[in-house]
Amino acid sequence: MINDLILIKKRIITENRIEEILFKAGCENIKEKSNRYESMLPDKFESDNSRGLQVYLNESLTCKIRNRTFLGSDIFDLISYIVFEKSEALDMRNCLPKSKRWICEQLGYHEYLSGEQVIVFDDPLSWLKDIKKNRSKSFLEVKENKVLSDNSLERFVMLPHVALIQEGIEYNIQVEFQVGFDLRSERIIFPIHNSYGAIVSIKGRTTDPDYKVKDIPKYLYLHNFNNMWELYNWHRALRYIIESKEIIIYEAEKTCWLSTQFGVRNCVALGGSEITDYQVRIIKSLGIDIKIILAFDRDKKPKEIKLQAQKFGKSRSIFVMWDEKNVFSDEAKHSPTDLGLQPFMDLYRGHPKYRIS
Repeated sequence: MINDLILIKKRIITENRIEEILFKAGCENIKEKSNRYESMLPDKFESDNSRGLQVYLNESLTCKIRNRTFLGSDIFDLISYIVFEKSEALDMRNCLPKSKRWICEQLGYHEYLSGEQVIVFDDPLSWLKDIKKNRSKSFLEVKENKVLSDNSLERFVMLPHVALIQEGIEYNIQVEFQVGFDLRSERIIFPIHNSYGAIVSIKGRTTDPDYKVKDIPKYLYLHNFNNMWELYNWHRALRYIIESKEIIIYEAEKTCWLSTQFGVRNCVALGGSEITDYQVRIIKSLGIDIKIILAFDRDKKPKEIKLQAQKFGKSRSIFVMWDEKNVFSDEAKHSPTDLGLQPFMDLYRGHPKYRIS
C-alpha cells in the first residue's frame, strides 16, 4: 500500500487537489500560500484559528495543526484526525486504509482501491487511553520551535558541494536533503526541519581545513532553536519507519544522508549524542511494536549506550549497532556510515545479536 500512497500524493500535487480535500473534510477559510495551504479546522473542533491547519506542498504533503497535539505527519493522517477523529499515532496507523479510501473516493481515484485489503494493527496499550484523556493539558502540550520564513533558503547557493561529493555523498542525496552553501560564512549549509517538514533552523559546516587551529567551530546553527524538541529527518523517514517497524537513531545528520544513500531510510539523527525526554516521547508515540536501533558513533562506550536505552523504559525492543570486529575507529569517532556501504550493512544486519531490552 505504501507505493499507492506515494502515487496518490504525487497525483494530488500535480492536479492541485489539496483545496478540494480540505473543503470536503469540512475545513474553512482555505488559502494558498507560497509553499502550503492554510485553513481553519472544521466547526466540531471549536477552533477560531484561521491558519491553524497547514498542508505543505512537498512530496510528503506534510501537515501541521497549530497549538494541538497532532501526532500525524501527512495528508492521510490528517484525514484520520479530522474525518475519523483519530488522535493517537497507532490509531492513525490503523485508520490509514480508511483514510486512503476516503481520499480516493472524494477525488475519483478508484484505480487505487481495487483488491485493497484493510490492515489492522493490534493496540497493546489500549487500556491506557482513558488515563491519557485525563492527563493535564500541560503534559500533552506540544512545544514548538519558531518556523522560519518561506524564503529562508533564498540567500544561499542551493547546490551540492564538491567537498561532500569527495566524502562519498552523492549529488542526488545532497539535493534531497537541501544541501547548499553560504557565501557569507563560507559554510556548507542544510536546513533543520520540525516533524511537520517546516524549517526551524539552518546548520552550517565550515570549509576551512584549519578550523581547529583557528578555533573555529566545525558546526554552528545560523538560527537559534531548541534542538531537544526535534528529530532530524523525522518528516522524511516516518513512512519508512512505519513500513519497516523499526527506527534507527544516529547522532549526526550526515549519517542520515549516507544511510539513505545506502537504501536504509528509516532513520533519524539527534544532532548530538544525548536522547532527550521529548525525543523519547515522540518515538514512543509510534507504538510498542516499533523496534528501536541505537547506532551511535564508535567512541561511545557500552555504559553510555545503555544509559540512553534506559530512557525508553523496559517495554521496548531496543538493539544496538555494535562493531564486534573493531573495523571502525574509536579515535576517529567513526559513525556507522563513515567506512562505506559494506561495513555499514554488516553493522546493520548484525544488530539483532545486540539486544539491550
